[in-house]
Amino acid sequence: MKGWKEIVYPKVLVSLAEELSVIRSNLSKKVYKKGTDKYRGDKEKEISKLGLLAELIIRHYLTEKGYTFESAILIDKKPVVRADITLQVLNDTYLIDVKGVKKEDDTLRVNYNSHNNSTKKITHYLFVHIQSSTKANYKWFTREEVDKWEVVKARYTEVYSTLIMPTINFPFEGE
Repeated sequence: MKGWKEIVYPKVLVSLAEELSVIRSNLSKKVYKKGTDKYRGDKEKEISKLGLLAELIIRHYLTEKGYTFESAILIDKKPVVRADITLQVLNDTYLIDVKGVKKEDDTLRVNYNSHNNSTKKITHYLFVHIQSSTKANYKWFTREEVDKWEVVKARYTEVYSTLIMPTINFPFEGE
């Protein structure tokens, strides 16, 4: 996929995400309840696990690469309204919202209300497209790039949406 880079991560992150998702989902029951715009239906635990796995993968990657960064707390009584990762590189500060994408998904999505929440300061979205229990691809987008995506009604709420664009390279071409 054009512009996507591969990450290899330890398999243990999958089971950690699974365990943490049970706790996170139980703590968030009041926030994600039926009748609210945050309702996730029977997908709550699965969505939580995917998000946690993506965050754990990025934390692992940044640590392995030697970056200094701050992370939002993974488990709290209610969702944390801030960047998942704050990364300082030279004179630039990146306020990153990490998004997990299932292997079979062909679309990237950002919740419309979350993206437009003035309290949540985000400069970049980092999508982690899971490929296996030890590999994922990642790609970032600026906030301004996401602003240009199509707004569509998803299962429960509006989202900014764009297709994951695959590339077909000739055998002699690199990415």
